[in-house]
Amino acid sequence: MKVIFQLVPLLAVALHVSAHGVITAVTGANGVTGAGFGVDASTPRDGSRRNPFQQDSSIIRDKEITSGKADVCGRTLAGGVNDVQTMLAAASSAGLPVVAADGAVQMTLHQVNGDGAGPYTCQVSADATGQNFVSMTVTTQVPGENSRSNTKATDFPLVAQMPAGMTCTGGPNGDACLVRCRNAARAGPFGGCVAGKPTSSRFCTPYHLTDYDARTLF
Repeated sequence: MKVIFQLVPLLAVALHVSAHGVITAVTGANGVTGAGFGVDASTPRDGSRRNPFQQDSSIIRDKEITSGKADVCGRTLAGGVNDVQTMLAAASSAGLPVVAADGAVQMTLHQVNGDGAGPYTCQVSADATGQNFVSMTVTTQVPGENSRSNTKATDFPLVAQMPAGMTCTGGPNGDACLVRCRNAARAGPFGGCVAGKPTSSRFCTPYHLTDYDARTLF
C-alpha cells in the first residue's frame, strides 16, 4: 500500500513536466511579426525537456484565472504571471501585426512535446482586457487527438478567424485585439496570447460575387 501512495505524487509530477506548446509568433499582413505573450526569444526550440525547452510555455487554467493566481493569458515557468496590460503596452510600442483584411490571424504554435498537441480553441477580446472573450473559428489546426500526439520540437501554423464586424479598441492606442488560444491538455491547458490590430476599424467577411451580382453591377 505504501508503494501505491508513493506513486501518486510521482505521477502528478510526471503529468506536470511532460507537457507544453507555446504560441511563439503572430505574423501580420504589414510584415510585422509579434511574439506571443511571455515568450522568451532565447529559449531553444530543438528539445522537449522541462529545462530549458518548456520554460516560456504558457499554462492557462481557468481555476487559476478565477482565483487570481494568473491573468487571462496564464503564466510561464520562467516568467510567472503574464501581465496582459504590461505585455500589450510593450507589443503596441514595438508595433502591432496587422491582421489580414479577411480577419485571418496567422500564428505559429511550437509543440514542445506530446501534451502540446491539438486541437486548439481560440478566442478574441475586442478591448484586449480578456474579460469578454468571443469564440473564433480555427481554420488551420494543430494536429493531435485529445491534446496528445507523439510530435516533439515542431512548429505548426495555427490560423483563427476574427468574427465579422469586430472592432478592436484595446491597448494604449485603442486599436488592439487580444487573441488567446489553448488546447485541453490535462496537465495544462497550454497555448498563449497574441495582440494584433485590423487593417481598418473592423473586420469583414469576404463577399464573393455571383453571376447575378456581376450582371447587376457591370
